Order: sequence, then structure tokens, then C-alpha cells
Amino acid sequence: MAEYNNDGADQLVNASKKPDVVYLNNELQRSLFDYNNFAQVSNADDIRLCRWTGQTDDGKKHSEAMPDGEQVFPFEGASDVRTRLVDSTCNELSCLMTTAFQRSKVNVGGTEVTDSSEATMATTLMRWLSETKMSQELLREAQLGSQFGQQYGWTIFHVGWDQKAAVRKQKITFEEVAAIAMQQPDSIVAGLPEMIMNPEAEDEAANLISASVPDIKVSDARKLVRDLRETGIGEIDEEYLQKNAPAVTALKPYQDVAIPPETIDLQDARVVYRRIWMTEVQVRAKEIDENWDKEFVEMASTMQGKQTWFGITNDNFTIEDSSNVMRQSHLIEIVYAYARQLDDKGVPGIYCTVFCPAASSELYGKHELLGYAHGEYPFVEYRRERIRRAITESRGVPQIAATDQDEIKTQHDSIRDSTAFTTLPPIKVVKRIGGINKVGPGVQLPVTRADDYTWMEPPARPPNTAFDLIRRVEATHAAYFGTAHVDVPAIKTQLMQQNLVNVWLESWAKIYTQMFKLCLQYMPAEEIERVTGGQLPQNISEIQHMFDFIVRYNVEELDTDLVKAKLEAITKFVIPLDTGGVIDRNKLVKIIIEAISPEAARELVIDQASASQSLFKGVQSDIGMMMLGNEPLYVENDPAAQTKLQYTQDVMGKNPKAQQALQGDELFRRLMENYVKNLQFSVTQEENAQIGRVGVTPVSDEMAAEAQLPPPAEENVEMAQAETAQGAY
Repeated sequence: MAEYNNDGADQLVNASKKPDVVYLNNELQRSLFDYNNFAQVSNADDIRLCRWTGQTDDGKKHSEAMPDGEQVFPFEGASDVRTRLVDSTCNELSCLMTTAFQRSKVNVGGTEVTDSSEATMATTLMRWLSETKMSQELLREAQLGSQFGQQYGWTIFHVGWDQKAAVRKQKITFEEVAAIAMQQPDSIVAGLPEMIMNPEAEDEAANLISASVPDIKVSDARKLVRDLRETGIGEIDEEYLQKNAPAVTALKPYQDVAIPPETIDLQDARVVYRRIWMTEVQVRAKEIDENWDKEFVEMASTMQGKQTWFGITNDNFTIEDSSNVMRQSHLIEIVYAYARQLDDKGVPGIYCTVFCPAASSELYGKHELLGYAHGEYPFVEYRRERIRRAITESRGVPQIAATDQDEIKTQHDSIRDSTAFTTLPPIKVVKRIGGINKVGPGVQLPVTRADDYTWMEPPARPPNTAFDLIRRVEATHAAYFGTAHVDVPAIKTQLMQQNLVNVWLESWAKIYTQMFKLCLQYMPAEEIERVTGGQLPQNISEIQHMFDFIVRYNVEELDTDLVKAKLEAITKFVIPLDTGGVIDRNKLVKIIIEAISPEAARELVIDQASASQSLFKGVQSDIGMMMLGNEPLYVENDPAAQTKLQYTQDVMGKNPKAQQALQGDELFRRLMENYVKNLQFSVTQEENAQIGRVGVTPVSDEMAAEAQLPPPAEENVEMAQAETAQGAY
């Protein structure tokens, strides 16, 4: 058998009980420092934030601010304005993406025909998470992620499960202790109330409580016994889950996350690094919360303020003068390394290793199989553009638009300098005078000759050249990025924006998929049932390939005039032609409300099943109130009249007591007739609107209307008797 040289083998291929932290750290440095990554990030920050050498607060050039004694050009005090084109574009596109995220519709599609009911419950669960439980957290991370994506060209979201335990004081009364004792008459706990009330049995009662209640000390139990005996109320420390939910975090490239330069697809990456800054308290708490190695915790606690990942001190700042500020002075740099590795049986899995790169040590906090049922890296990427396969081959707005911003700045500076020259041109002075007097409006200048002082003619140039060029550059820039501009066709802007939103929401569909699968794995079944009204499969083998998530938003909805025109066209021209009932009017009403006010729609709109149930209950209530002699509330032009007539017929046909009351109670009969007439009138009014256009009533509609009318009282009773007799057979 041939032998092969494997000196350059990838040491991340096979999992081991003890990770090679040195190799992981070396791969981290390679991931960070190859391809000049830091310089690209820093350059993007400088372009967007308008930072350059010699910059001053007043927006003018001064030689004293220049390095190495350089002189400013073209003159002292010349214009040096900050042009915010790139910043404005990033913010505008981020606003579009954030709005699309907030207004998007999350739907879940089952992979099989039988999954439809479970898909509905899954949709309910995800909407509850995104719109209620985690709405603020997700909005914050969506804003950050959209900004990172536009500025650096790409970003990565971490999707994990956050479980935090906490302790709170829980009051307990003597009556509650007595009730517990009564429920266990054959247990030793049955005698606890008597022990509590007996001062001589205080120690015995305290020992019993300490043995029965987890994590309560004998001294605390003794205080509880004393308080129960003296006041009837005591307190115990109760451990509870403070948080048990998914956690989504937007990560800044090369500051919070790093991947090897050869990575093409994130889920196929050899390793993914995530950096987190922690306080010493947080690090020491991990020893208990996540079972971190004690020696590692002690070593990491001495690394405060040290960093190896990013060497630019002002990276986190948007202000210009921040070079002497260190935010990490009292923080500890901790790195989570996620690597897909093979176990001793050759089965791949994702292993997580925690280490401190600043320590240059082989110690590690923990090393374990991640264990997420979906079997993926807990990361989802967003790319601003796809021009090559690699994730990092996506350019940000600063990289593309730097020259546009520079051109506009140049023209702004030239306009400002030209205005300064025009307002107060340089003065030509006869050389023999030697000095120049102060020049200003109304100032008297002593002269020996009439031409001692003369104004220099400023350079001739068309007055609108700079303004025309600025507008042209801005229009070209807007057309490229899909931002609004009067000189760019609206259809092109909409096309660019829709593509941007589609790519953005595609990433969120993947995020929601991981969130959902984590919920099935870690969320208590009773909580899922409380939210969805049913049970979802929580078997790990079923979680991995269960549902397909779809997140959509149409940017046309941002144009209120266009939305209004579409809705008017539907209601005026389409609805009257829908004689076959093709249009689902419940869904149409929902769409109209969402288009007018997305925020109000979340409060007003209920699902179709709930709406039908509510309408049916309303008809039942109306009939019940009429049987008691109460007048129903009549509705003018009731849009639900047709459905209410059907429900009325259904209720009356299945309620023998109502049928008897219709025969024997004159008041109920008259109230019932008026109720039906009111509904029929609403139906007729809608039909008349159609007849006014076509001139006739379709025969099928007439027959359907007649079939829906409740029969007269006598016929109703006969019908009920016939149905009863038929049922007897």
C-alpha cells in the first residue's frame, strides 16, 4: 500500500477529548490577518465616518493640524467639508431593510401534505416569538445587521439558545405548609406543622425542610421555621429560569466573528470564531453556569484589557478623536471556536471550544459537542451582493462609493472656496506701500495713488458647473444602490430595492428556521401548546427537516399612493365581478388593514378560523337573546349578512328548543322575522349593486337565497318532527 506525506494535515478534522488550543489560535490569526482584513474594515470606517488626516472641527484646512509641518492646499482656511454620501446611503438602505423586516410576513410550509396543520401551529409560534416575546431584541439586531451588511458588504448572525437561571425570594405561609402536609398523610412531612409550632422541635423541622427542599441551607431553613411560627409567613430562595429562549446576535466582521479565508459556504467552514468581551464576574460565573475549567477561569481573569484579535483602538468609535480611548480596559477577550469534526466513529458533529487568545495558553474553558438538533453551525450569513462564491467577496457601500463621495466633496469645497474668493477677492497692492490696511465694508483706506488698491479677478467658470456635476454624481449613485432620487426612474429604484429586501429576508428565513428548531428542542412542551393551541413534534430526528420558512415583503407597500390605487381598483372593479366567490374576502380585508396600518393589523386581524368561530358565536348569542325577549342589534349593510344567514339556518336546524319557541312564542317569532329580514336586506343591497350593472339577478343566486331562508314556523316544526322520526329509524 502506498504511503502519503501528510505533514500539512488539517488538525481540525478529528475531534478529541482535549482540543489543540494552540492550533485553534494559530488558525484564528490566519483568519484575521490574511488578505489585509483589518485595513479593509478600517478604511470602510474612515470613508463612512469622514475621517482623514489633518481634519479640524470647523471644516476648514489649517496648517497647524497637518502632520510633519505640511502646508495646506490651496490656501489657509480653505474648505474641508465632510460629505456624508456613503453614510446617508448606508442609513437609507438600513432603514429600508429594517422596515421590510418589521413588516414582513413569516409563513411556514410543511414538507409533506400532512404537515399543513402543524405548519399553521409553527407559523403561530414563530409570529409569537418575532412579534411579541423577542420583538425588541430582534429589531435591535436587525438594525445592527443591516448596518454591518451595508458598510462591510457582509455580516453574520449568531443563533443560539440562551438559558439563564436566577434566584428569587418566594413567600410561603403556614397554611400552605399545612395543606402540603395534609396531601401526604403517610409521609414524614405530615408532622411538619406540629414541629414548626413547637419551639423545642425547631432543629428537627429545619433539618426536615433542608432535606426536602433542594439547595436550602439548614440555617436558612431554621429562619423559615421561626418566621412561620411567629408571623405565619416565611421566605425561601427559589431558583427559576430567568430566560429560556432563542438568542440572535448580529456580528461585525473581523471584530466579533472571523472565518478562514478559504471559506465559501458558511455551513461548510472548517471553523467559525466568535469573540465576546466579558467582565471578570461573567467569566467566574461561567465556572458554575457552564462548568468552565477552574484553572482556565483563574488564568483568564488576569487577562483584563489585553487583546489579540483587533489592534485598532478606535474601531468601536464613530467620533473622530478617540485614538487614546480603550473600551476594553476592564474586559476579558473570550473566543468561542465552532468546528465541524469527526468523532471516533467517523460521524461529523459541531464541537465548541472556549479559550482566551491573549493568554497564549493551552488551557480552555470548555470543549464539548454543541448538540443542536438541526446539525448546523449556529450562524447565518448576509451578503450585500453575490458576484463571487466566497462570503467575504462582497463589497460594502464605502468600497464602491468612495470616489462618488470624494467627487461631491471636491465640488462642495470648490463652491465654498469660490464663494470666499467672490465675496472677498485677493487685493492687489502697490508694492511700495509695503503693508496692507484692514479691508472691510465702509472702511477708509489711505492711498497715495488712485490705483494703490485693486481687486484680483477670480477665475472665470460657469456658475452651475459644480451643482450640475453634484446632481449627476448623486443620480448615478442612487441608481446603482437603489436609493430615491428625482432623476432615477421609480421602476428601477423599486427593482433594486426589492432585490435588496429579498436577499435580506432570505437570511432571516434561515435565522427563523434555526430559531424554530431550537424552540422544538429546548422549549417545554406545555409552553408550545399554550402558544400554538396544539403539540408540535419534538423528536430530534424529526426536527432537522420538518418545515420550510418563507419571509416576504413587497417594497411597493411603502408607496402609499400606489397601495391606495391598487386597493381602490380591487374594491371598485374586481369585487363586483366576483359572482363565483373566487375572492376570499376575509383575506382581502386583512390585506387592506395591513396595507393601511401594519401596526394596527396585529391588534385587529384574527385568523380566519377564529373569525368564523366568533361570527358563529355572535349568531348563537343573538338567537339566545331573542328567545329571552331581547331585540337584536340590527346592522346596516352588514358585509357578513350572507354568512350569518347560513349560521342562523344551522343553529335553528339543530336546536329543538329554538324550533319550539318559534312555534309557541309570538314575541320570539316576530323578533326572528325582523332579524332575518335585516340580514336579507343587507344581502339584497349588495345584489342590487350588481344588478345595477348587469340588469338581472342570476337564477342560481335567487335559488341560493331562497334556500337560505328559514321556513315558516309551521313548516319548521314539521321539518323537526320529520327529522326526529327519521333519526328514530
